[in-house]
Amino acid sequence: MSWPRLGAVLVAVCCLLTACGGSGGGSHPDATPPPPSADPVTRGPSESSPGTPRPRCVTGSATVTHSPGDASVHDLCVRSGTTVTVVLQARPQGPWPQPRTSNPMLALVTSTATDGKGATRATVRAARTGSVTVTWGPEGAPLFTLRLSVAAYPVQ
Repeated sequence: MSWPRLGAVLVAVCCLLTACGGSGGGSHPDATPPPPSADPVTRGPSESSPGTPRPRCVTGSATVTHSPGDASVHDLCVRSGTTVTVVLQARPQGPWPQPRTSNPMLALVTSTATDGKGATRATVRAARTGSVTVTWGPEGAPLFTLRLSVAAYPVQ
């Protein structure tokens, strides 16, 4: 194979990987969307109007509300740049611990605040594609876990 032809093939492969959102990690977070969760999620600007297909991943902003007695793990697919507000309702055992992110390069906790009633509000910004968890509580037994799949924007 000639060098110009090999170069053209390599460029074509790179373009295909970029168009598919390939990161070389072997998995694509948008390939299989996470299962729907029972936890309430309020979608922001990405919410589709009636009659249009729903996006597979949230864009812009989303709110996840967790109350005592809800499932302790919440899965959410978002696009990079999305801001997720996590509202943790007051719990009888006391205030919520500070959140930890498994990879601050992918998702960063930008703010946390607890109101006078014990509810905690945390803001998480999805920065890059990949999978990341944000947890509240002990490392071995978190009280609440937000599992984010941060997907690339589709190429049009």
